[in-house]
Amino acid sequence: MVHRLAGGFLAVQNLAPRLASQFSSQQRCLISHATLGAYFRGLRNGKAGLTRRDVVDLALAHGLSSRNTAAASFAEALHYGIIQPVRRDSARGELVEPAAATLWGLSEWYRLHLAVIDGLDGGSRAPRMQADGAALVADLEPAVADRFLACPLIRTPPATYAVFASVDEGGNLMDRLIAGLDITTADHEDRALTDVTSVSALARPFNISRTHTGRILAAAIEIGAIGWSGQPGRSRLWLSRAFRGDYARFQAAKLAIIDEAFRETTDAPIPSLATAIVAASAMAEGWGSPAP
Repeated sequence: MVHRLAGGFLAVQNLAPRLASQFSSQQRCLISHATLGAYFRGLRNGKAGLTRRDVVDLALAHGLSSRNTAAASFAEALHYGIIQPVRRDSARGELVEPAAATLWGLSEWYRLHLAVIDGLDGGSRAPRMQADGAALVADLEPAVADRFLACPLIRTPPATYAVFASVDEGGNLMDRLIAGLDITTADHEDRALTDVTSVSALARPFNISRTHTGRILAAAIEIGAIGWSGQPGRSRLWLSRAFRGDYARFQAAKLAIIDEAFRETTDAPIPSLATAIVAASAMAEGWGSPAP
């Protein structure tokens, strides 16, 4: 399931790279979810969009970034069309809303997670997302955003995960490494080999420099999360059992939150916490436990 999630994230990244970049670091991801949650909650109350000041205030209120960082994130999202103007409001400044492509990407992100949960308990959440689309996203996102912002693991992931998630594009690189595992052998290896053998090849799909990618890998190597199986840059990268376990637990926490929000917003007849328990045990089994 972890492997499937990572592959799905990369598929969305290939289709919408600019949007994926907005979610590729822990800070950007949480700012984006806080903003989207506030936007959809505002729509319920008749508010047409958000302003730059709204986004900055949200980031500050939740301790996600400095004022300048939040403002820069807003400007970049506007520049690349991730958000777009609604209209001019002389009293509050320019109101913005998510672009159509952003709403599509968010819907795909939810569908991916819901499909994985369906695979764990035989549910039918993903087809409902496929059918209801934007309406269901509008209901889900405020509930999910609130839970993400309140979850200690989501807010402060373990070091092996954070070494990637704390930098731009680090999340995409991490997903690519997980997707590159040989899942037929990964569960049994302390150091599971990936198909990644080149820093340049790893960086290329994400349009980031070899230098930036090398720095991220070096930081991960320093704490033992990953390593080269032979000559650096000319052999296969391996991922430690601790790193794989931390990645699995982080994804399991997201799945539990999304499932809980889905049940809350749709009144789906699913036993409380059942899916969360199944997800956590199924995804972390063999990925984070000490080798026998």
